[in-house]
Parts: sequence; structure tokens; C-alpha cells
Amino acid sequence: MKNLASKLCLLSLFISWTATGATPLEIRFCPASAVRIYPLEDHRDLQSLLLHNAAVINHDKSALTVSTIELELLQSGQVLETKKLDDKMIQFFIDRGAKAQAAGVLKLVAFQFCGTDLIGPSIKLAGPKLEKDQALMINSQIFAFRGTRDTLRMRVHGKVNGKTTEIMGTLPIKSEFARNKYIFPVRGVSFVGSGASLHTPHRWVIPEEFALDIAKLGENGLSHKGDGTRFEDYFAYGADILAPADGRVIEMADDQNEDTSAMQRPDEGQEDYFKRLQTEQAERLEKGSILGNYVVIDHGQSEFSLSAHFKPGTVRVKKGDQVKAGDVIGQLGSSGNSTEPHLHFQITDKPGLGGAGIPMNFSNITILWADLPRPLQSGDIVIAK
Repeated sequence: MKNLASKLCLLSLFISWTATGATPLEIRFCPASAVRIYPLEDHRDLQSLLLHNAAVINHDKSALTVSTIELELLQSGQVLETKKLDDKMIQFFIDRGAKAQAAGVLKLVAFQFCGTDLIGPSIKLAGPKLEKDQALMINSQIFAFRGTRDTLRMRVHGKVNGKTTEIMGTLPIKSEFARNKYIFPVRGVSFVGSGASLHTPHRWVIPEEFALDIAKLGENGLSHKGDGTRFEDYFAYGADILAPADGRVIEMADDQNEDTSAMQRPDEGQEDYFKRLQTEQAERLEKGSILGNYVVIDHGQSEFSLSAHFKPGTVRVKKGDQVKAGDVIGQLGSSGNSTEPHLHFQITDKPGLGGAGIPMNFSNITILWADLPRPLQSGDIVIAK
């Protein structure tokens, strides 16, 4: 009878909310359309899933006090995994969210929080007690599993006016890769320094979750000769960048300079360099110059490629141009937020940094040391035919 009474109470709250056309309590996800999986080990059917952001928001004058949050993965309506966030973990996200909002992080890297779609301008991050127009945001929740999952569900447990309540939100899980057929954007043998693997930074950023950082290695096993203080020292510098598929150029830039100070100095330790890099990256974000020289191509089917960090003055296409797969669109450089000459390449569901990443395969590559064809991982050496 206790469970029945609780359900009836929740139903009465729901009826009163919908009768007025309001949604006092809601769960939002970012990205909002779906969460995508990527193989951890393709041939053993081991998958990874990363929920970037979710928020429970109170729009009502009655406060919601959050006690626990559960994240569930479902297949055909059956719960197969559950992750429970207790009060200590919830407090961790409360503290981190408040600090990030106060420091202006949500505005500085708005692409990581879906602009203002997740946390609107009038919403304050707080908790565990959420007053009117307050929200609790959680980030970077990882799952690993075998097989398939089709739905992520978030359950928020708490109290409103002393009465136990539960709020639920669901998000589709997508397992498919990009729909269009793509070729690798650099010819010959290349090194994928960062891919969709969890130990490199791309996976944790929404638009570049499945992006690639592409360089070339020399006989010395490094990406450069000499001490690496000049762009010309790098084996990839000046390499042709190719259109990965047919499409239309919708954005481009070719007027951004390269800055050698963005690279690690020979006498600079890794920790010191990382501290300096963080400061300089924040400055580039504020200036809106992180891409440097770049090209965005609309390939149809809501898929857009971004190739970034071109060598200044080498972009060969302009807005509105139609390109074919394999056309040379510029030369690899180190403009923008680039720690050394490389090509940043990604596919997203919206142009540039405004969308969410889409996993991709390439029709013309062999992965060195891979027994069978598989999706790319960070650290792979690929041979593009």
C-alpha cells in the first residue's frame, strides 16, 4: 500500500502540473538527441558510452531536495546496467558545477554545455536542495558493456514538500557510425595521436568526441626532426589535406597566423608546459580562434566535416564551393589551438563546434598491427591508399 500511495501522490503532482501546462521539474540532457557508443574492443563486442551532461531543473516555487540519482542502460525495455550516485557523489557535482558557473566556464566553453539549452541564463547551479530556477548538473558518466543498449534512463529521487518523488528522463542510445562514405583526409602513412579512446582528450568534449588528431612520424619515431622548435621540423607540415567525401563548403577561414610559442619548448617540462597551455587555450577560446584556418563541408544526411589548423594562405576552397572526395582543400599546418603541426578532423551532426560528434570509419585505410578491420583508436598508425 505504501508504494501505491507514493505512486498516487506522484500521479496527482503530475496531473496538477500538466493541467496548468507547466513542467516544474525536468531532466535535460546534453547532447539532447542521443548518446553514442564507441568500441573499446571491436572484435570482442566491448562497447563504451559517455554521457556528457545531464541536469535536473526545478522551475516551481516548491523546492526539490535530491537524495539519489540512478543512471540505467536498457535494451528493449529491460534494465541491464545501473549506476547509483549517492549523496557524496552528488555533492561533488554540486560543488564543481557552482564553481564552474561562477568562473564563467559554461559561457567560455558553451559548446560543451549545448549553449544555453542545458542550463539557461536564469538557472543557477545548486543543490541538493533546488529552489525555483535552480539545477543540479552531472557530467562525464562512463559505461562499458558487451552487446547492445538502446536507451539511457536517469531517475532522480528526492522530496517535494516533504513527500517522496521521482523524476525520470530518457535518452536514445545510437550505435551506428556515420552514414556517408568517407576517405581518410591525409594520404600515405599517418599517426592518429588522439582519437575516441578514453585516455586522450577528444572523447570528453562533445563536438570532438570521435575526432582525430593526425600527424606523421619519422624514422626517429618522433613527429619532428631536430628539436621541434620550427614548424618545418614536423614531418606532417605542409601535407595535402583532402576532402573526405563529396559535399559543399559552408564555412572556412584562411587568415589565421601560426604561433611557435604554442609548442612545447625543449627546456620546458611537461607539467610546466601544460599549465602554460591551459592559460593560452583559455585566451584563444575567448578570442574565438581555437580552430585557426579551417574548412567545414556539408556532406548531406546531417553530417558535417571539420578540418582545422591549416597552414596560413593554403586553403584552396571558398564558401559555396562543391568538392569531390579526394580533392585537395589545403595544407596541414599549426594555426589556432595547435600544440604542433597536425590535422584536427571530425564529423558532427551540426556545423563546426555547434554539434555533437559522430563516429566514423574510412573506406581506404589499413591499420598497422590490426588483425582485422576495426574503428580507429588513439595511437593507431594508418595507411591511406
